[in-house]
Amino acid sequence: MDATDTAGRERRGPSEFRRKADERRKGQRREELLDAAATVFTREGYHRALVSDIVAQAGAGQGTFYRYFRDKREVFEALFDRFVESVLGQFSEMSGNPPRSVAEYRDASVGAIQRVAALAERDRALVLLIVREGPTVDAAFEKRLAEFYERLAFLAQSYLDHAVRSGFARPCRTAVVAQGLVGMGFWLAQQWWNGRLGDVGVERLIEETVDFAFQGFGAPAGATSGGRP
Repeated sequence: MDATDTAGRERRGPSEFRRKADERRKGQRREELLDAAATVFTREGYHRALVSDIVAQAGAGQGTFYRYFRDKREVFEALFDRFVESVLGQFSEMSGNPPRSVAEYRDASVGAIQRVAALAERDRALVLLIVREGPTVDAAFEKRLAEFYERLAFLAQSYLDHAVRSGFARPCRTAVVAQGLVGMGFWLAQQWWNGRLGDVGVERLIEETVDFAFQGFGAPAGATSGGRP
């Protein structure tokens, strides 16, 4: 290779392979910092945690941290965003293949919520930290939390609207019902995490809650007041 070829390559910049390798390395380093921040925040709490704690946990220098994040608030928000996208991703299958019957709707709901529960259980300490300390970070972060709840409610409403249009759900004020479903879900999750629901397992809790949403608490058609047909 002569000097002309070398100079031409230098002017063109790094190869596509090199560029993608650099992007992967940067992405991996950012994820390592996020994982370290999650460990520190859950151990120390948001307000007590320091950037120096995060870089020590990650085995990195502060200069590396500031190449990716401005401060600890930004890394906390990035952790929140990562969790939100993971949660919403659990409903992608249901969104891509809308249920065609009430049975499919029920089973798809149970499956999606079970996946969310597994995700939340894996990161339980971080989720509880976000719920408890998130509103105390600042007004902007409190708004981000509210927007997350709204996104879940909007998703629930879209499924309800589809079911009503398809004729396998009764007409209702879907926006109101969706808000109620999301609120019930978050309340029950906190009660379960705090050990206030006895020894009920999470899978049974999810099925019981979904069945209540689909069937209510009235007696089945044809049943007497004693519960027998």
